[in-house]
Amino acid sequence: MKEEKSYLHKTYHRSKTVVIFFACLAVFIGLIARLSYLMIFQSEYYTQKAKELHERERSIKAARGRIVDANGKILADNKTVCTISVIHNQLTDPEEVIDVLCRELGLSEEYVRKRVEKYSSIEKIKSNVDKSVGDAIRAYDLDGVKVDEDYKRYYPYDSLASKVLGFTGGDNQGIIGLEVIYEEYLQGEPGTILTVTDAKGVEVAEAGEERVEPVNGQDLYISLDMNIQSYATQLALQTMETKEAQSVSILVMNPRNGEILAMVNVPEFDLNNPYTLPEEIESGSLTEEERQNLLNQMWRNGCINDTYEPGSTFKIITAAAGLESGAVKTTDTFSCPGFIMVEDRKIRCHKVGGHGAEDFVQGTMNSCKQEVTDCRANCRCMRLLSAAYRQSAAGVYHNTTVKVLPPPRVSVTAMLPPCARTISEAIDSPSPKCPLVLLDLSAR
Repeated sequence: MKEEKSYLHKTYHRSKTVVIFFACLAVFIGLIARLSYLMIFQSEYYTQKAKELHERERSIKAARGRIVDANGKILADNKTVCTISVIHNQLTDPEEVIDVLCRELGLSEEYVRKRVEKYSSIEKIKSNVDKSVGDAIRAYDLDGVKVDEDYKRYYPYDSLASKVLGFTGGDNQGIIGLEVIYEEYLQGEPGTILTVTDAKGVEVAEAGEERVEPVNGQDLYISLDMNIQSYATQLALQTMETKEAQSVSILVMNPRNGEILAMVNVPEFDLNNPYTLPEEIESGSLTEEERQNLLNQMWRNGCINDTYEPGSTFKIITAAAGLESGAVKTTDTFSCPGFIMVEDRKIRCHKVGGHGAEDFVQGTMNSCKQEVTDCRANCRCMRLLSAAYRQSAAGVYHNTTVKVLPPPRVSVTAMLPPCARTISEAIDSPSPKCPLVLLDLSAR
């Protein structure tokens, strides 16, 4: 009986051992299969992850594209500067680093110490540092101090065309003007510097560094001519001083294709110091909001942002329309008494005594209101006649009498349709259901 119990007991334990053995074997096989899968099929993925874990990345700014005028003169260029950074885990003598950076960069000890002692992967101390200063710091060969070359926007003509070109911020991004409008073409693509570190974050000297070079921005070629721009700026400054004006704007265009040759808005501002207010403004007592409003006003491009009446400049369009439509000829004569009556208002010519008798060319040269007004009236008469003939041909008019007498003074008699309040509305209406019935066109 005892032998039988002993046999059953051994058999039970042997069965448990076999079950545990095969269970462990299955787990072991599963671990081997999983390890093989990771090592063979996922090796690239985890190799890249391990590489990223041990690599420290520093950005390299791309050189911003230049802005070039119509004659090939560079209006906006790049100046090589440096960015100073520290890596806390690589510092061997923090006090020396603080002393050198304070002395070379002209910063307070409190400011530098706060950043040097900060636990971070990399801490920027100062950017846009002059290259000579960066080279001097690099010569100290301090552990944990990184001096990376960078780019800063530079404008060789200072304030010339400042409100047209615009400027960039601390990260070389466009703020106003052409710099921000063409940002996507000028900015380029930044590069990176990759260094291998150990578990403590200290660079492995034997591993060296890997660089991904930046892609420089594209150059921007514009129609602005700096010779014309300079001359127009001088004229604007003289005018502002003579007329005691607050600002003067000049826009010069190529009449053949509309290209902008010069765009002046004085007073301008220094593109290399765009956040400096004019000397006559007491900036010490200003709030941040007031200061920003003054800066926005200083940067404002009046030629684009401000609206104003075209004035006598539009006389060119009227004269050209008269000649092209045949309403006037260069030999037509006009008489300028010094004013013209429009309804119940007397509009004076700039020459109070009037220009007297003059032909079309002389009137245009004199910028005479009388000549241009008569030219415009003739053009409108031509439009009225054209409208009348078109609608008669279409069968709109019935029993219509059109009496045509030569300009310069004409009166128009017309029957307006219900859909129009004035002759102009009836003429300009695209609807054939809104015809203007022209009754009479006669001289006054």
